[in-house]
Amino acid sequence: MWKSVGLFLAALSALAAQSVSEFALDPRKTVDLPVSREVTAVTLPGAITAVAGADMLIDDGRAAAVEVEEGTPLRFHVTHVKGANFLLVQSLQPDAAGTLTVIFDGAAYVLQLRTVATNPVASAIFKRPAVEGATKIDHLPEPVKFSPRVAFSILDRARAYPVLVKSLPKAVEGVTLRAQGRKVVLPDLEIEVQEVYRFSKEDAVVFLLNLRNKTDRVLEISPSTFAARVGDEKFDESIANAPRTLRPGETAEAEFAIVGMPDGTRNDLSADNAFTILVNTSRRDEAAAAAVTPAPKGTPQS
Repeated sequence: MWKSVGLFLAALSALAAQSVSEFALDPRKTVDLPVSREVTAVTLPGAITAVAGADMLIDDGRAAAVEVEEGTPLRFHVTHVKGANFLLVQSLQPDAAGTLTVIFDGAAYVLQLRTVATNPVASAIFKRPAVEGATKIDHLPEPVKFSPRVAFSILDRARAYPVLVKSLPKAVEGVTLRAQGRKVVLPDLEIEVQEVYRFSKEDAVVFLLNLRNKTDRVLEISPSTFAARVGDEKFDESIANAPRTLRPGETAEAEFAIVGMPDGTRNDLSADNAFTILVNTSRRDEAAAAAVTPAPKGTPQS
């Protein structure tokens, strides 16, 4: 154990003259890591489970120093003390390249090692991505007084915004529009977030959506379950308008609004947030859907 500590301290003394780089933990991306004959320290936010790589000398830091001559098949020397949150990498050959796999927190992270003569990374620090929270705008002090009339007015003005902004701009004063065109893919439904409107005075955010049934079954939609999520925060709809069913492959428009907070305080949500849209759906057979289709007006119903 003292040998491994001594090796780590020796590595730290070499870091001062070289570069330190930070990376976000992402098992879907390969990280390019230039190293040299000097030691590069790789640090993760928790204990590393295992490391693996082809044509590499991988030890636990307990063995004596190993001398490897140029021309041997080994390309890199990797030291990882069991239970430690760091590993040490050192190049053994000029112009060497190789893939080092690090197992951490149940996922595999790939480091693409390459030997460089100048500007190696001395310390590579991996950090967990920050959890994004909902962005808030500068808020007004007045609480929101929600009513169905206000909610319907917001939806109407959002749909008519392109016309109102030219012919009756006072009706949309203080309204912010963000055309997003983002797609949110749910198991049964593809949702395109076409436009997001922020009504400052009413403390409301309106979402204009396009829905597409991805399945080969009739899809039942529950508009009252529409919600928008940002990071770990979820905001339920105050009013929503959407079709109750979508046939296989069918598309349709929908909209919903979030007005204030359930306790009557303001939400102050910005239209610039990258919202994830949620809604409850269930599949149903075509025959069952046809059986419950409402009869036309004037037709006797049993």
